[in-house]
Amino acid sequence: MPAKHLDYYTRVADRIVPFTRGRKIAIEQRFPGEKDLVYRRHTGGPGDDTWIRIPDDATLVDWARQYAEGLHAHIRSDDRGAWFVIDIDSRALPTEMALLAARHAADVLRQQRLDPLVKFSGSDGFHLMWDVPDLGGIPDDELWQLERAVVRAVACEVERRLADDPDAMPIREAVGEDRPLITTANADRDNPNALLFDEYILKDNANFRVPYSIHPRTGLVNVPLPIDDLATFRPEDATPEAVAASWPDVQLPRYPLEKVRSALGVWSRDGC
Repeated sequence: MPAKHLDYYTRVADRIVPFTRGRKIAIEQRFPGEKDLVYRRHTGGPGDDTWIRIPDDATLVDWARQYAEGLHAHIRSDDRGAWFVIDIDSRALPTEMALLAARHAADVLRQQRLDPLVKFSGSDGFHLMWDVPDLGGIPDDELWQLERAVVRAVACEVERRLADDPDAMPIREAVGEDRPLITTANADRDNPNALLFDEYILKDNANFRVPYSIHPRTGLVNVPLPIDDLATFRPEDATPEAVAASWPDVQLPRYPLEKVRSALGVWSRDGC
């Protein structure tokens, strides 16, 4: 039986591979006749390095033939860099509320000249990300602390904006009077109806859904979006057919670590 997404991944391989090259990869597979996903991080082959690697289009297509559905890449690269990522999840709220928060978050970052790549998660959230290609040798613990600090600061700034945004009324109604509209912990049982800016996905061996990857549960694409198109984006439009046929090409921006630290300083002085 032909693999379900072989045609799609063949057509978009050249757009995906720049995000997989130089990183450890995890793959979600679903084999014919099986309902459950297999989450695979290693090749099962011999040698010291058994992590899955996808350095080129041919390797990606080969995994697609092996019933790959979703792709995840490690946030930290094999060399000196890492992605900085903000994962916004609507949780019990309408997806439109995560979209609203993503628009505000993108604006908060752009004010500090950090213009992120924004992508639809393929399900009920949105992601913002950029690359820091040289971390100057900082250890992993410091990296995760820094990334979490960015998530908390942006969440704080967006919280203020949502408080004054009439379009955020569904969030205010869901969380209740005088309750935070955003939480940064998925396990926050005191505020289960708030939007989630998830800081705890940032940890050792953390991985992140690759742009243009398919979300296995919905069948929709984790697709990058031009920031100016966020206001009119509809999740149902992100089908594999539409993305493969015609979709704006959005590049992953790169920024030096000093620029991230500078933004954190501004947000801290602003009370966040």
